Amino acid sequence: MSTAAPRTRRPRRQRGLTESLLSIMLLLEACVLFFVVLNVAGAHIVSWPVALIGGAGFVVLMVIAALGLGKRWGVVLGCAIQVLLALTGILVVLMYVVAAIFIAIWIFCLYKGVTIDRRNAAIRAWMDENPGLDPRDYQS
Repeated sequence: MSTAAPRTRRPRRQRGLTESLLSIMLLLEACVLFFVVLNVAGAHIVSWPVALIGGAGFVVLMVIAALGLGKRWGVVLGCAIQVLLALTGILVVLMYVVAAIFIAIWIFCLYKGVTIDRRNAAIRAWMDENPGLDPRDYQS
């Protein structure tokens, strides 16, 4: 009887706060986009097939951006999605307001996420240089 070696799992990649916050934003925008598609098609601004295909294309872009948020191109694609979301105001004027709110939250999440990720990297580097010490004991 042979005993197979236990399968070891590959460790998960560390996700930064920026990546987490921006992926949450894209998910929230996808939920809002669902209602925008219903509104645009239901009000006969565009036909149902056009609204559904356009909404599906938007969601595909959001998924691609969310998968790439660990790299610079994913963040850039996410920023482009924000601009495209603002352009939906051409169809529904209220989307200008919704897009402005989402863009403001996107910029805030991007700024705070990067700031906190940099601070966490500095703390990790300090802990690597000073093993066994607690950085909280050295805060001013």
